[in-house]
Amino acid sequence: MLSVALNERTMCEDFDLEQEVLFFKVGAEGLVSFHGNNYSRKVQMSNSELKLLVNSAGYYRLSSNCYINVAKIKSIASGTIYFGGDYSSSKMIPVSKRTQVKIKHFCSKLQ
Repeated sequence: MLSVALNERTMCEDFDLEQEVLFFKVGAEGLVSFHGNNYSRKVQMSNSELKLLVNSAGYYRLSSNCYINVAKIKSIASGTIYFGGDYSSSKMIPVSKRTQVKIKHFCSKLQ
């Protein structure tokens, strides 16, 4: 089965970026992969839409192409960020100890 990038308009109407997206990764030429609890979707975005997205207040830049929704972080432990449900079924991203401290500081500023 071939993975096809869907139109950005239909994708953004299907889900709420602040409420459902756990993290997203920016690829080449504006292709963005959104990751939620039970899905991963790819969307083609224009440069202006991408700039608005990466400058959103609720997202933290984890790496050069990965942004996490800090409101959806369940916990940060042992070099891993956990999102969503229980630990066995939650999505996770590895993170360095230094970045853990930065994220915790960023989260405290938002509250």
